[in-house]
Amino acid sequence: MTPLAKRLPRELRRNIGKYLGIFLLMCGSIALTSGFLLAAHSIGCLIDDMRDAYTIEDGRVTTSFEATDDQLKAAEDVVSDVGGVTLYKNFSIDAVIKKTAGDDGTKRTLRTYAHRAKVDIASYCEGKEPKTDDEVAIDRVFATNNDLAVGDKVELEGRTYTICGIMTQPDSQALFLNNSDFTVNTITYGVAEISDAGFAALEDAGGAPAYTYSFTFTDRDLSTADRIDAEQDMVEALTDADARVDDLIDADSNQGIGYARDDVDGDSMMWMTLLDIIIVIMAFVFVVLTDATIEEESAIIGTLLASGYRRREIVLHYLALPATVGVIAALLGTALGVVFFTEPMRSLYYGSYSLPPFQVYWSWGIFVKCAVVPAAALILITLAGLLRKMGKTPLQFLRHEASGKSGTKRGLQLPERMGFVSRFRLRIFLRNLGNFATLFVGIAFASLLLLFGLAILPTMTHYADNLETSLVAEHQYTLKAPLELEGTAEEREQWAALERLQSVDGALLSAARDADDELDDAADAAQAAADAATASPSAESLAAAQDALAKVQDKKDALYARLDDLADALGCDRDEAIDLIDKASKIDTDNDDIHPVNTIDNGAGAIAQAEKYAVYQLQYDRGDGNGQETISVYGISPDSRYWKDLNVGDGRVVFGGGLLDKFGWSEGQKVTLRDKYEGENYSFEYAGKDYVWGSKSDMNIYMSIDDFNELFDNDAAYFNGYVSDEKLDLDARYFAGDTTPDDMRAVGDQFIGMMSKMIGMMIGLAVFIFLLFMYLLTKAVIDHSARSISYMKVFGYRDSEISHLYIRSITLCVAASLVLSLPVIIGSLTAIFRSMLLAYNGNIEIYVPAWSMVACVGIGFATYLVVALLHMRSIKRVGLAEALKVQE
Repeated sequence: MTPLAKRLPRELRRNIGKYLGIFLLMCGSIALTSGFLLAAHSIGCLIDDMRDAYTIEDGRVTTSFEATDDQLKAAEDVVSDVGGVTLYKNFSIDAVIKKTAGDDGTKRTLRTYAHRAKVDIASYCEGKEPKTDDEVAIDRVFATNNDLAVGDKVELEGRTYTICGIMTQPDSQALFLNNSDFTVNTITYGVAEISDAGFAALEDAGGAPAYTYSFTFTDRDLSTADRIDAEQDMVEALTDADARVDDLIDADSNQGIGYARDDVDGDSMMWMTLLDIIIVIMAFVFVVLTDATIEEESAIIGTLLASGYRRREIVLHYLALPATVGVIAALLGTALGVVFFTEPMRSLYYGSYSLPPFQVYWSWGIFVKCAVVPAAALILITLAGLLRKMGKTPLQFLRHEASGKSGTKRGLQLPERMGFVSRFRLRIFLRNLGNFATLFVGIAFASLLLLFGLAILPTMTHYADNLETSLVAEHQYTLKAPLELEGTAEEREQWAALERLQSVDGALLSAARDADDELDDAADAAQAAADAATASPSAESLAAAQDALAKVQDKKDALYARLDDLADALGCDRDEAIDLIDKASKIDTDNDDIHPVNTIDNGAGAIAQAEKYAVYQLQYDRGDGNGQETISVYGISPDSRYWKDLNVGDGRVVFGGGLLDKFGWSEGQKVTLRDKYEGENYSFEYAGKDYVWGSKSDMNIYMSIDDFNELFDNDAAYFNGYVSDEKLDLDARYFAGDTTPDDMRAVGDQFIGMMSKMIGMMIGLAVFIFLLFMYLLTKAVIDHSARSISYMKVFGYRDSEISHLYIRSITLCVAASLVLSLPVIIGSLTAIFRSMLLAYNGNIEIYVPAWSMVACVGIGFATYLVVALLHMRSIKRVGLAEALKVQE
């Protein structure tokens, strides 16, 4: 073993604290990152396989009412040029779910589908699929968050069901109540499936179906552009066939399908960036510590060079320990991450996303990213630092000039009026300027992590509060089509009759109408035959008249048979069916200006306080490949009692505060929004700050309802919603949704629940980084000053006085770094938040309360106090013999 190699164990023992701290930070960071990346990679592979394994749809279209066979055929025929498409009924009911025992009264919604066997096939984790009309299978994440298990009984729309299975649905990997929602909601929203008979029973219990048709193209490898074009053609074909299309969602735009994968990919980039930053900072820490070691041993290095050792040998010697520690930390960290941290990281996602059973997919790319790249980067940066330092001559090393000229050696004269203590502390700072600069970067980085962890809950709470207050009424109802609340009792009966008749198979009603027409024709023919027999009596004319009367009776019997069939479907007798037809016939259904009347009278008071509005969703291109922002355009009354102080009317357009905060549009700028269903573009001009309304979470555009209807070429009396402080009872056929402050609060609570799992880990990691960076870099200052400390002991200074000089200097620098880094950190947090959330719908305003900044500084300083106590021990251990060592 060479003399240099023999020194390595001794150097390691002497600096065990330094190398152990570096090892722990690097190993821990890589372990967390490798565990996360392997879990994320495995989840990504699992999601990619789901498209074929569970036949995930290529898209879905929703109509206001059930489409006819002719309308569906029109949609299928129009895309025959791209190979064809298959449409599947995928009806659902948003049912209110309650536990039969121990329900806490919170409103929870379960989007319930009839069991699907051809598209969007469920994956069962427990139990079995529903067979009878009183069985239901529910989503795994929703079941976990609401303490539901197989065998429990629940009520859907007041009807009792038994949970027979726990499953996940491939089109609801992320639970979004609305596709435009900002985040998932796994607490008060879930999905379920029941048998066909159970679905019919749920509809009979009052559930309002959403008429959704999922589709898959025959060519499942269609390019995105061709697929989007085909989907637009399908919507146009449906519209031309008189179907009212409410929504079209391509699979790539369906957050239920793509959000989980996007989140995993985004988080993977974040973790890799975090690891890269830690490794780069650690490398610079290595450089600083190695510089200190070289300066401390410069006389030895000069002697070795003068004795014939080559610089390459000395560089390799001082590179050996950092490289060995780095390689072992990288390999061990990767191994620990794979073995111990993959499962905890998996649980972070499986607690929020509904995915099939987990399995690990190994990736050598992760090994390279977590083991090879960090170790190589650390070695290369340390090597560059060593080569820079080793460019001195042997004489410079012998004279301790390897570090260059310090502030005091440049001849910097400190003012005489400064006291000895002040000048001494300033010299300590100038001599260790590089160490303190690196310390500032490390403190800023750790503070960034810590403040992010401390501020995330206040930010999400602030966002939830904004969402809750953004609703202008206790209830914001959306409708599938206009529905008038006002009407006479007679009008309500007529529309109730029509609605009841429309609830059965249309073929039955058509058959009754055809039979009635045939009876009228037969009666006319019998009357003509009777008139002919009266005018010219003969055996032939009498026989013809009798035959005509017989045909009338046959047609009458046929009509009664058709009416009986219709009555059976309606669950009533023939006379009641005739009465329903008679009442419904008084409505001029061909008049497009007539709006349906709500069949339930909500009372004059409730009707008077309710206010009509119109809403439509358009898309805004965020740019730079960040996708489309969904923006709701509202048409409201200029003198609205709910939307107060909104200056709309006469063409004026008002923008939500969140749009301006997120996109930063300037006054006079024209904003182009696109209608993804019709393919048309709409331009809105931002007229300045006087035309901004709402909080920074408000992502809507407002105009008068007259301007709205003119813009979208609607009837002058069109509307599709009500805002009301009182609960309204609306016909299920026209009811689309009811948004309440509780719903908005649930979104915020979900966000808080998701992020709270990460907060403890982030704060712990930040404190760990604080502790190690402060210890390593301030220890370098103490070690660098060991000879001076020894001199002071020789001159009679006590340990407490020496600590007062050195520790106080370090303390001032640490405190200054903690405080001065705050503006940089807050600016960085804002920029990080904006870049992270730009590609998501909505706008979250970063909210950093004063207490979190105080806590950040307090935690950082408290961590430093632990380090300071360790350094006080180090100062006590500096011996008097250090002063007797020869320097020259």
